Amino acid sequence: MGQKVIATARNIDRIRDIEQAGAAVMTVDVTWSPEKLKEVATSAIGTYGRVDYLINNAGYPCQGAIEEVSHQETYDVFSTNVFGVLNVTRSFLPHFRERRSGGIVIISSISSRQYFPGITIYSATKAAVSMIGEGLKDEVEALGIKVLTVDLGVFKTSAFKRDTNLKKAAQVIPDYKPINDRYDEIREILMGNEPNDPKLGVLRIIEVITQSGMAAGRVVPVRIPLGK
Repeated sequence: MGQKVIATARNIDRIRDIEQAGAAVMTVDVTWSPEKLKEVATSAIGTYGRVDYLINNAGYPCQGAIEEVSHQETYDVFSTNVFGVLNVTRSFLPHFRERRSGGIVIISSISSRQYFPGITIYSATKAAVSMIGEGLKDEVEALGIKVLTVDLGVFKTSAFKRDTNLKKAAQVIPDYKPINDRYDEIREILMGNEPNDPKLGVLRIIEVITQSGMAAGRVVPVRIPLGK
């Protein structure tokens, strides 16, 4: 579609394939300090002279019942999934305001609307960023900045693979084994059987935020579900 892309990851080796496809890549941890993330924004803007769209996609789940997930584990999940979105977005907003244009995409999840056993803390973070997206849209729309929150369904990515960044609570309480077993069962069923194509999902997100393709001539909505 002709976009120039800056891809980021904590471990840049995980996105070398994107670099080989022509994208610029940067090592970024969204839990860095707000000051360091502002430096990241400045560097990203300098790469191509401007940034038109920011996509907030960092996040991970921590499996466990509420009592099992410790304060620190809860804080760590919120630090990445919520505070990371806030601080990265704040870092780019001055650039978008100055230009009176731009778009921000917040990747949320179907779990922000629907309960899934064993990942309540993760679901809470996604509910939080979905509401942040709704509020942000109202705040900046008059400034020419578009905001889209996407509640993703289950896509064929590494999310359900055993070797991914799924974390489990260090504390295990036997009383909650049935809850965790239910999540494990869902995960096993979905592993390798994810119904949605991530490439098509990305295309739809790009079309909506840029108001092109299937979304040409349409208003950017506050929030959309995407995929089953």
